[in-house]
Amino acid sequence: MMSYLGKGENSVNKNGRICMLLIFILSLSACTSANVALNTPDPSVQPTAAVPEMTTTPSPSVSPIVATPSPSPLPSITPAFDPPVHFSYPDAVRGIYVTGWSAGGQRMAKLLSLVDQTDLNAMVIDIKDDDGYLTFKPEGKLAEFGQPYIKDPQSLMKTLEQHNIYPIARIVSFKDTVLAKKRPDLSFIDGSSTWRNANGDGFINPFLKESWDHNVEAAKLAAELGFKEIQFDYVRFPEGFESRDQVLKYSMGDYKDRKPAKFIQEENAYIEASKKYQDELSALQIKVTDATTTYNSTQTDENKKTMEEAQKSVSSLKKAAPQAPDFSDKARMTQLRVDAVSDFVAYAKEQLKPYGVHVSVDIFGYSATLPEAPGIGQNFNRIASSVDVISSMIYPSHWSNGYFGIAKPDKEPYQLVTAYMKAEKEKFALLQTPPISRPWIQDFTASWLGAGNYIPYGKAEVDAQIRALKDANVHEYLIWNANNSYSEGVTYMP
Repeated sequence: MMSYLGKGENSVNKNGRICMLLIFILSLSACTSANVALNTPDPSVQPTAAVPEMTTTPSPSVSPIVATPSPSPLPSITPAFDPPVHFSYPDAVRGIYVTGWSAGGQRMAKLLSLVDQTDLNAMVIDIKDDDGYLTFKPEGKLAEFGQPYIKDPQSLMKTLEQHNIYPIARIVSFKDTVLAKKRPDLSFIDGSSTWRNANGDGFINPFLKESWDHNVEAAKLAAELGFKEIQFDYVRFPEGFESRDQVLKYSMGDYKDRKPAKFIQEENAYIEASKKYQDELSALQIKVTDATTTYNSTQTDENKKTMEEAQKSVSSLKKAAPQAPDFSDKARMTQLRVDAVSDFVAYAKEQLKPYGVHVSVDIFGYSATLPEAPGIGQNFNRIASSVDVISSMIYPSHWSNGYFGIAKPDKEPYQLVTAYMKAEKEKFALLQTPPISRPWIQDFTASWLGAGNYIPYGKAEVDAQIRALKDANVHEYLIWNANNSYSEGVTYMP
């Protein structure tokens, strides 16, 4: 027992010294850990160095690497835009067109009453009009383009809010006589003067980013007023441009040396198809060689048939050989127009994101019936893939006789709209996320078509178009009358 106790005492003394040494070491370690802790970011505090510098135009950038243990995302560097007025998206937009003159004049009272007393709920109001003027007097760099059609735009927006009318700002984009005259370098030159179309309208050049920015800045002004949606119209080159693109003088901007997007796609597809073709051809040629060798060795009817079938397979495949795409200069210019228009729409959508607005585009109805309308640069699906809403102008009066197999489209509003919607749905089926379809329909008489080619338009004809849309399961629409004089008694929700 004593021996055990003595051994125990020695162990205690020894262990005591060891414990003291361990305490000393741990103390040093604790001090070091405390020092490290002072230099480690608090996981609950976001390091300010991680916030990148804001830029006006989005561009690829490399953010500094900052050590942080927090997996939470960075807070937004752009405060959410709080408009001066607020609107909710209606059950379905049913709207009318309103000029700047009407919006700022006496006619507005009648238009407000029309919307209040019917199932209409939206107005498309000119903010940048068909001449290129802003319809109010803004401050800043666009001030010189302002006209006092709408003398108090803030009051207008409050009125729309009070009446619960969904506001859409129309921005006429590349038809812009005012800017074309002021800046010929942004337009098209015919000889020594700025080119105009048959109606005397000037256009600015969609190839140039400065033209894009002019329209986007106008759109931003509308968003700042509180418009809930920006609608771009005339998003195209002038009609018939393909027949004068080699005659007029104009800048190609950044597109001068660019390969069109379609060329790149077709080139890749051709390479892939050619490889597949060569592989299949090689395999069939081996079969022909084998079958021929077998037949020459043993000339039976069966071997002859096998050889001939192999030869026919090679012949059939050669007839279906991939054809090289058309990479001519004419085709290149055509596709670059499509790129410029499509790129503008995508750019405008991106630039307007901070304002939280919807973006829509007006487009020729026939663009949905063709692979694309390259003369004016409109590709339906490329534009539709970049917007929230697509508004095809499907006025029956704007289709040539015989289109869709309809002898005189203006005289058959229900049939015309029905036929168009079938074509549009086929386009939409190719899109992963199609936009809202909200066509423009007709409430005007197209007497210029000549006797026998038109009918007077009123309640019955507008009703027919709306009913055709409903039967196609499309519940949004906009009604056009250039003078803002709309038919009475229309059934807006059949």
